[in-house]
Order: sequence, then C-alpha cells, then structure tokens
Amino acid sequence: MLKTIKISVLALVSGVILLLIAAGAQAAPTKITFLHTNDVYEISPKRGKGGLAELMTLLQAERAAAAHSITTFGGDLLSPSILSRKFKGAQMVELMNKLGTDVAVPGNHEFDFGPEVAEQRFGESSFPWLGANVLGKDGKPAAGLTAIHTIGVGDFKVGFFGLLAPETATLSSPGSGISFAPLIDTAESAVKQLEQAGADVIVALTHMNIADDRALIRSVKGIHLVLGGHDHEPITYYERGVLIQKAGYDAHYLAAVDLSVERVEKRGKSTVEVLPQWRMLSTRGVAPDPKVKPIVDAYNLKLDEELGQPVGKTAVELDSRRSTIRTMETGFGNLIADALRESVGAEVGLTNGGGIRGDRTYDPGTTLTQKDVLSELPFGNLVVLIELSGGDLLGALENGVSEIENIGGRFPHLSGMTMVFDPSAPKGQRIVSAKVGGAELDRNKSYKLATNDYIYGGGDGYAALTRGKPLIDPSGGKLMATVVMDYIAAKGTVAPKLEGRVKSR
Repeated sequence: MLKTIKISVLALVSGVILLLIAAGAQAAPTKITFLHTNDVYEISPKRGKGGLAELMTLLQAERAAAAHSITTFGGDLLSPSILSRKFKGAQMVELMNKLGTDVAVPGNHEFDFGPEVAEQRFGESSFPWLGANVLGKDGKPAAGLTAIHTIGVGDFKVGFFGLLAPETATLSSPGSGISFAPLIDTAESAVKQLEQAGADVIVALTHMNIADDRALIRSVKGIHLVLGGHDHEPITYYERGVLIQKAGYDAHYLAAVDLSVERVEKRGKSTVEVLPQWRMLSTRGVAPDPKVKPIVDAYNLKLDEELGQPVGKTAVELDSRRSTIRTMETGFGNLIADALRESVGAEVGLTNGGGIRGDRTYDPGTTLTQKDVLSELPFGNLVVLIELSGGDLLGALENGVSEIENIGGRFPHLSGMTMVFDPSAPKGQRIVSAKVGGAELDRNKSYKLATNDYIYGGGDGYAALTRGKPLIDPSGGKLMATVVMDYIAAKGTVAPKLEGRVKSR
C-alpha cells in the first residue's frame, strides 16, 4: 500500500513538472526581426547617406544578430532615377534580389513605365510583390501581383498583405486595365484570408500616406504591424497598440522592428500576443558590402560614360531639394518653367515640383552635365502646348497649392505669370491673385500654356488641364529633359532669379 502511494505521488509530481515545462515552453516568446526599407530610387549614397551596398552591410549585421529575420520593402523602387530611365528599373530588381528581400508591396512609381514593364519586373524578382487592392479586369490582383503571402518562423506563421494608394491611378501610369479597390474593405478581406490560412501574426505592407495607415488600424482588427512607405519620412507611430513603421527614402535608414510573439492561454482559449520594439539604423558612414558594391559601381560607370558631357554652367545656386521644390518658388523651378515656355512660344509655363527629383543643391559656378539634368527630370515627360481658358488655368493653380501642407508633388512652378496664395484658406479657395504678363488673369480669356504631358493628362490632380485644347500634343512633343538641356546650352551660363512668381500670403 505504501509503495502504491509513493508511486502515485511520484506520478503526480512528474505530471505537474511536465505541465509546468509545457506551460513554460508555450509561454516562451519568439523574437522576429523585420528589416524594412521603402521608396528607394538611388543605388549610391548622396551627401553621405543611403546606398544599397551600405544598406546590405546593415542587413547582414542585423541578420547575424537575429534568430529569425524577414526583409521587407514598402514600395517605389522601379522609378524615378536617371538609371531607371535607362534600364527601366531592371537594375533595382537585380540589387533587391541580391539584398535578399523576402516580400514587397508596389508603390505608385512601379507603374511609371506602364503595366507591362511593371509585370516584367515583378516576374524578375526573387520575392513576391503583394497588391491585394490592385486589381485587373477579372477582379484578381493584376500585373503578376498576389494578394497575400505567408512565411513560417519557428512555431509561428507570419501573414502579409499589400495595399497601394488608390490615387496611383493619377500619380502614375497603371493603365485603364487596372483599378484600385477600397483600402478598408480590401484589408478586412485579406485579414480573414490570412486567418483562415493559419497566420498567427498579420503584417500590412502599405504604400500610402500615414493618415491612411492610421485609419486602417482604427478600422480593421487583426493587424499586428504596419510596414509602410510613400511619405518619404522616417516615421514611427503607435496607433491603438499597433506599430506603424516607415524608413524614409533612398535607404537613408533601415527600420528594424523586433516583434516579440507569444502564444498564451486566456479563458481556456489560445491567443497570440505581440510586443514591438524598434530602431532606426542610419547608413551614414557605413562601409559598403564588398559583394554588392561592384554591381553598383558597374551601373554607375555605364551612366558616367554616357552622360558625363557638360551642358552649361550656373552662375547662382540652384536648389532642387524636395523640401523646397514642393513648397516654394525656386530658381531651378523657374529655369525649367522658362525653358518649357520659350521652347514652344507659350504665354505661360507650368510644371509640377514632383517631377523634379534631384533633391540637391548646385553651387554657383557648377558645370551642369547631361546626367545632372536627366537626374532632375528622370520621368521621360514630354513638353506639350495647350490652349486653356483662364478659368481652367485658375483651377490648375488651385490644385497646385491644394496639398502644400503635405509637401505634395503638384506644387506649381511658373513662367510668364505670377500668383499669390493663402495656405490657410480652404482647398480650392487659396488663390488670392494671379497675373499673366503683368495683367490680371481673365477667366474668360484663352491662354497658351506650356506644360508636361503627365499633368496635362490629369496627373497630380491637374484635371483642369485635361480640358485644354492641344496645340502640340504628346505625339509631337519634345522630351522635357532635352528642352531644358537645349535651353541651358543656348545660354551657356544660366542665372535664374527668385522673382515672386509664386508667393504665399
């Protein structure tokens, strides 16, 4: 009898120990490190920041320190840059493959060369591109995209879905065969699909502004992490217990998110809890990876050999930084608008700041090369001449300053006219005054306007320009970059001034 009791007690103790061990094993969290970048256009550092060879060095160090890591990309890769103008984004796919990317969402610039090129580049990628709301005419993800994707990590399954800003329809050239489904409805459906597929952790890869990311978290349950793009700023936002993380642009930073994932029992039901920690790692001063650097150098050498020819000089500082070219009159914007207007004999020249992409300054005395101009104007836009009513011209100006608080790319640079606007006024009512050739703009008069084919087609919200009568349409237009190079070459030395063409009140 005593022996039986001892055995029973021993069995009970053993069982308790096993239960404790099992509970401990179940409670032990797993750390998953997400390594994220977005909006990468340049392959080399600028002003000591960025560079894909430098990014690879950071990636290698983070992967070596992590038990589990996933490398993600938040959109805008294939364009714009002068290299992408030449290779149509093929160089970016080659390098992102080399960097070991695991999963990506497209950005609006993935469609700059049209849906056919986008689909080709997606197919050349060694990683999936996710676009749950990017739909073809059959209602399924278009251009070789998929809606969802899962990756096994230890005892957990991580599910991903991708969302792209619906305004891509006007920001880029996805074609009439692609539509963009509503963000919230699409996200709710994708979360359900991933849950049914057994995903323990759900990550939204997004390319949209931070306001839409926040609205996504407020509206859709079941998302544990948002890794985004589009804003061009390194952003960390904690919305209702869900981390939203963006890494800026051009690989200036690598965003690292350590997600602690733990399966716990609550009220007899197994559930997964996550806790994020995050870091922003700068590429400044980082040594380039020796395996990636030769690929970068080879592409740059090809470009320098072809485009290093001088065009002319600047006698003044030229500023094409994003923070200025999208918010105020600049000498560089005036130069481009003047070149457009004079090339076709127009009364007014208008171009959008978002089409000027160099994001740099040029010191007085700098010799400007073909590469410089093409780096500033990488989209391959054409110069068009249209006849436009004064009312529609005013509407175009209103659109141009409608997103200034968000540093919108639609900001106008003008030639042959001036305008004053009030940024505090409601959108659509911000223009205080406008003059053409020194005379007040007449709503009922027609004006000859030189612009680029992108905004003439309604891009960046310029719907008013689509009502213009074409005098030189895109089929007869010259390449915008060529027009600007010819303008600089004809003058030899340029010295554009700030003349109060666009003033805020």
